[in-house]
Amino acid sequence: MEQKHVSNDSARDQLLPLSAKYPLFVAENLGAEEDGFTDHIFFTLHDPLSKYQCQIPELLGRRIRGYYHGWVILSDHPQNVMWSLWNPVTSNMIHLPPLILKDGDSISVGQCCLLAPPDDPTSILLLTRTNKPTFVFCRLDSRRKKLIWTEIAYAEQLQKITGEDGFLSSLACCNKKLYALNVDNYFGEMVIQVNIVDKGEEVLIKLLLLGPSPFPSSYIGCDRTHFLKGSCTELFYITVAFLEGSLLGAYCFKLDMTSLRSEDIERFKDFDMTGKDVKEEVDYSDLEMSRKMWEGMVDLKDAMFFMDLAGDRSVYYRPAIASEVGGNIYIRDKMGQIMYSCNVKNNTISLSSLPSRVLPTSHVSLWECRLEDGHGEAKCTIDPKPEEDQRVVRSVTHNEVEFDGWNLLNLPVDILETIMEHCVGVEYMNFRATCKHCHLAAPLIKWSTKTSIRKLQDYSLVSPWLMVADKNQGIMTFTDPLLGNSYFNKTLELLKVDFIIHCSRFGWLLLEGYSFEGLYFFNPLTSDLRMLPEVDDVLKSLSFSAPPTSPDCMVVGFSESDDWNVFIHFVAREPSWRQLSLGVGPYSIHSPTFLGRDLYALRNEGDLIGFKDLGKEHNSWTLVEAKAPVSCCKSPAKYFLMNCDQDLLLVVVGEFGERVEVFKLDDSKQEWVKVNDVGKHTIYICGITCLCVEAKSMEMENKIYFPRLHSKNNKIVFYSLETCSYQTSHGDNIQERLRDFIGTTYHLSPHLLWIEPSWSS
Repeated sequence: MEQKHVSNDSARDQLLPLSAKYPLFVAENLGAEEDGFTDHIFFTLHDPLSKYQCQIPELLGRRIRGYYHGWVILSDHPQNVMWSLWNPVTSNMIHLPPLILKDGDSISVGQCCLLAPPDDPTSILLLTRTNKPTFVFCRLDSRRKKLIWTEIAYAEQLQKITGEDGFLSSLACCNKKLYALNVDNYFGEMVIQVNIVDKGEEVLIKLLLLGPSPFPSSYIGCDRTHFLKGSCTELFYITVAFLEGSLLGAYCFKLDMTSLRSEDIERFKDFDMTGKDVKEEVDYSDLEMSRKMWEGMVDLKDAMFFMDLAGDRSVYYRPAIASEVGGNIYIRDKMGQIMYSCNVKNNTISLSSLPSRVLPTSHVSLWECRLEDGHGEAKCTIDPKPEEDQRVVRSVTHNEVEFDGWNLLNLPVDILETIMEHCVGVEYMNFRATCKHCHLAAPLIKWSTKTSIRKLQDYSLVSPWLMVADKNQGIMTFTDPLLGNSYFNKTLELLKVDFIIHCSRFGWLLLEGYSFEGLYFFNPLTSDLRMLPEVDDVLKSLSFSAPPTSPDCMVVGFSESDDWNVFIHFVAREPSWRQLSLGVGPYSIHSPTFLGRDLYALRNEGDLIGFKDLGKEHNSWTLVEAKAPVSCCKSPAKYFLMNCDQDLLLVVVGEFGERVEVFKLDDSKQEWVKVNDVGKHTIYICGITCLCVEAKSMEMENKIYFPRLHSKNNKIVFYSLETCSYQTSHGDNIQERLRDFIGTTYHLSPHLLWIEPSWSS
């Protein structure tokens, strides 16, 4: 095997370690032979810029289709006619006969699965097809004189047990059995058990319904991709969801086959949909009970999943790797250039780029075998003798503390207590955790007291905070964008119920709660809750003009019905909602924004629609429209609308942040005019809240803050309109610079927004 080492400057002359803790990914640049580039590229997720190139003769011109029982399944590319099995440890290669299908369409071969090692008499290589409900398989028993391919249809069986036509995909071996997904079903995805019976002269395939897959309702209406993966006795189900090209997240569920009760299996053993009206005769309680067999995974610990959406949508699983890369679902996007890391426990997504040599058309898979001259794990030794310019840190006890000179800890406890009265939040907690001396000076306090609230009031005047409501962990997190400090609230009863946040303004949230059965205002800092009257429709795109404590507070929402209506409620003046028929549309709108008594919103394409004097009596309102501005974004753009003093601003951001533009509406011409700065103002944008406020600190002027954290220093990322680059800061100290969103992390939680802290009820 010819090897060539390529790395960045900091890792030069070091081989990329082949370690079970840091799994390798291999990129096959198939189709690049005409360019003279036939190398395979190996890289790791914890250091993707350091890569290892080599030519593996057994893989040249072939595509890795999967790993089973120590064997690599290979096919020629792109014809899928020549298939083979390669054992990288023994170097054995098994060449199968050419795959010649009756219709000649071998390119339609989809996924594959090796049911047992080739030396096992029951070993079968099974393939699916993407355009026909058939399996293609080859029995690998070495006692056979001749290996042949066989194609068998399963359409009739699938229609009988599900009531619909469809295809099977996402093959998975688990507990010595084979499973697949049927996604084209009225009830959602169904998990099918594929039983293969070898009768000697023939092979029989029988399908059984294991039951429905779990159904994450929060992803309804999204573009979802589904995966099955088996490991020992555990079967995993993963759903990856996109909306308008943006990754919303990934759900992972687990089913332990050894824990299934006999009644769970019997429930669907004789399930037969033939001739039934699926909407009337199916026992929905059985469906829901079967979905509850799946366990939602809230922490992968040191395990990982990887799927390549740009390739054949295969899924790979490692149960134990290094903790810094474990706990994630890694997803290569459909365009083949971005790697998403979904941390299940923290409910966050990080973006990273692939090595430059990995083409968008490359097939990327997890390398689950060793190279021929496999290197052992890289070992690092540390010289115990420190250099002269190194600092030596040693632990000390609190009983024997030596000082070279005056130190803050020389101060009496009463003076330290006086100092701590002026500290708040993270500074207080950090000081308290320093040592026993500071622990005594800073006693444990409850941040809901009047004194502590007064401190937080003064501290929060500098900027809006980024708020994340994490229902899984039961906490609300508030992050200061200037210093990056975070504050937590774990006592909110609100987190114990299901709710949707529609809008955030003036320190208040406008929510819809299923337990409360309606709309209500909620102040997360004072826990003040105010219910709104019941509305006779389902509303979306809601906003309000003033705090609910104000006599001028007006709430507006648009209906989802075919008749395009707007509902208006004056909180202090009327006991019910007004309903107005707009007579135009209907439109799918978002980002409702008040400018005085006028309401503006955006259509999905970025066009502006406005309603002047919407709250006046006699329903005398005026419709205003303006086309979206011409943007320089080459990728799909997102539009964010907000008011700035007496003007309307529109921020246009490329899909991965590669372009940011700001426009101001010329009200006289109803046209957008591009602006290069916003002066002493600061913009805060996210999906729920868009704000433009006068900066209280000079360091925050002329910047746009995003609900994203730098993946390395965990600080909030902002875009400087002066430098046209992404940065992070700690106070007035600019720390990092980024070109786009690559290298950033954002929360998956739908309860993510900017909030202007308000401490009044």
